[in-house]
Amino acid sequence: MKHLGEFKTFLEGQVNLNKTRIETLTDRVETIENFLWRTDLSRIIKRFSSQGSWAHKTIIKPPGENGFDADLLMFVDPVPGWTTNDYILKLRSLFLESKTYKDMVGLKNRCVTLNYAGDFELDVVPCVVERPGHTHRYEVCNRTEDRFEPTDSERYTEWFQHANNLAGGDHLVHVMRLIKYLRDTKTTFSCKSVLLNTLVANQISQADINYRPSYFPDLPTAFRTLISRLDHYLQGRADLHKIPNPILPIEDFNRHWDHDKYANFREMIHKYRQWTDEAYSETDEKQSIKKWRWIFGDEFAKGADALTEEVTRSLVPIPNFNVQRFRDTVQAVKLVGLSVLGLVRRDLPWVQRPPFVLANQTIPISIKVTVHLHENGPPAGTVASGQVLPADHHIRFEAVGGTGVPFASKDHDVQWQVVNTDRYAGYAKALRGGFYPSKPRSVRWERTEYRGIHWVEAFLIRKRTGACVGRSDRFFVVIE
Repeated sequence: MKHLGEFKTFLEGQVNLNKTRIETLTDRVETIENFLWRTDLSRIIKRFSSQGSWAHKTIIKPPGENGFDADLLMFVDPVPGWTTNDYILKLRSLFLESKTYKDMVGLKNRCVTLNYAGDFELDVVPCVVERPGHTHRYEVCNRTEDRFEPTDSERYTEWFQHANNLAGGDHLVHVMRLIKYLRDTKTTFSCKSVLLNTLVANQISQADINYRPSYFPDLPTAFRTLISRLDHYLQGRADLHKIPNPILPIEDFNRHWDHDKYANFREMIHKYRQWTDEAYSETDEKQSIKKWRWIFGDEFAKGADALTEEVTRSLVPIPNFNVQRFRDTVQAVKLVGLSVLGLVRRDLPWVQRPPFVLANQTIPISIKVTVHLHENGPPAGTVASGQVLPADHHIRFEAVGGTGVPFASKDHDVQWQVVNTDRYAGYAKALRGGFYPSKPRSVRWERTEYRGIHWVEAFLIRKRTGACVGRSDRFFVVIE
């Protein structure tokens, strides 16, 4: 089973780096840039750019009390006579002379580090642009070997983002965070982030843009797809092999590995592929959660244990639902048909009562619905009430009058009631039953996310009186 709500909760609560820490990093970097623009080095500084996991948006919460790492590129003009050492040591000296940074400064082979204890370590990397005699437009400084090395991290970031766009839904980014979480918390394999990014992103092709509904409809399916493809790739290559930088083929990322590390990585990905297939295919909910926990640990679906059977039943929108005959309400709709929808209660505890006066509803109103791969993108088809839809799609609801024409009058407004039901939304604490405005006029966009029966209603409000003069039937959205 997919457990979409549990994956969302796990990603947001356990894997993603806290938003406040990202904001702190951004603020500190801005301060550092302003500091460097005021130093003697400003005469050669061209600009700054993030790189690595920060730029790729795959940075994750570090395990335990550890800090995280971030990289900042400092693009500079070449200085005649300067060696690789000069660029790095000059940068370090500026930080050492600062009262703010002097106690935070460290030195690595290609960069200067600033250690914000208990929070993060920032690597400031000088990047020389168009050095006379250069082998590539951009070069970093290997000071121990006194060698300028070609680089192009910004184009690599563009390449990675292109692969993410092909998969859609930021699924590549989120899968990378999950795999890095496995690496950092389970410690069953080691693999540098840039190497891991390259191996996984290489499993996405241009053709995938046409097969998103099959291979990338949601996060658990995307995880299964990419782990499966990566395993297939590795099983076809028993020995450590060249893994080139897709932007700079002369650079081989396998320098971060040896034969033993590669063999272990290959073996562990094969195991994760088998475990993922078992968890994904398991039809028993509790057993499936146990199998996902075998992969991600006990923090996955942690809240599900606290839900009693009585609470779980209260989330199901159909009274006296026959759990012996059907696994859930979605299966009931698929097997029995739309008649099941007539049993769905309106008076669920989290569903709000209309906040406006329900006057004589004399103006006919109905809902026209289309499904889209992206919000504001072209429609992939029309949708009928009760039609079963996959997750991770966007739905456009439009209120229309009796002739099928959208409401364009400035005298009226359309309010939307959006209701989420069933246990998956409940597990994710994502139950909804409130009212939302149109945006744009007479239109409401929603995203399919949680398995279950949900509905939307349109209310036509006369602006002058605030009274409801038209109310649509419930439009049911069934998500599998």
